[in-house]
Amino acid sequence: MFFVLWAIALIKKNGKAKKMFLFGLAAFLVFIIGISVADTQKPTETNSKPVATTPVKENKVTTEPVQKEQTDAKKTLIDTSLPFDKFSSALFALPVSKQGEAFDSVRNQVVSWSGVVIEAGSSSLYVYGKPADYNGESWSDISAEKKKLGDVIVVKVSDRSELNGLNQGDIVTFKGELGSRGAKGEANWKLYNGKIEGRTVAESPNLGTITKAKYNKIKNGMTYEEVAKIIGGPGEALSEVGEKGDEFYTVMYSYKGEVGPGANAVFTFQGNKLQAKAQFGLE
Repeated sequence: MFFVLWAIALIKKNGKAKKMFLFGLAAFLVFIIGISVADTQKPTETNSKPVATTPVKENKVTTEPVQKEQTDAKKTLIDTSLPFDKFSSALFALPVSKQGEAFDSVRNQVVSWSGVVIEAGSSSLYVYGKPADYNGESWSDISAEKKKLGDVIVVKVSDRSELNGLNQGDIVTFKGELGSRGAKGEANWKLYNGKIEGRTVAESPNLGTITKAKYNKIKNGMTYEEVAKIIGGPGEALSEVGEKGDEFYTVMYSYKGEVGPGANAVFTFQGNKLQAKAQFGLE
């Protein structure tokens, strides 16, 4: 403070001193500014220390569990070498919720089974898989009643000649690819690309004979089974169009007259309903 007062008094008395003072003040300010700038530009020291990093351990990727899971998924859950009665019994013994899974594990596999012929259609063979329990029922009866559907195998063939000469009651051995499973009282089994491997022909059933009186009792709309019951036996199939069970499946049956040379009657069924009838020489 004293220095400042002295400097002011000196300047007032001496102009030369004034100039010297201003020059000194300017130099002093430059010096102060220089120090401030130097302090600003001085790098700031940090106390940061290098951080040690722990290398991340890579988890070993393995496909073993996935491969095992895929292998387990391909396991068959039922033995396809079993005969039909044991195969179906093994499947039906499982909880209903597990039957679909078990069948899917063998779907499309080839099986070789045997059974008794119910009917031979245009491209399918209808077989009852438990011959001892078969009582001569027609496919129409079984499909309508449904109780025995779970024991029926429908064998789809690509070559119709496979079915030539097969009749109801014949015992056949066949093979095919598992297509769909049966269900007790609900659905039949289906095999695709079927082949007939062996057959034992049953004795031909006694064909019915007809009279004019029987003929007159038969009305359009009756089923084949109703007509056969009136006549007293099955007729001879002359022709068929379509596949059994279809709405437009058409078959023509012939019956010989009981008396008179050449006497006969012909009945045409569509969808198992009588559509037309004709007779010649019946008495």
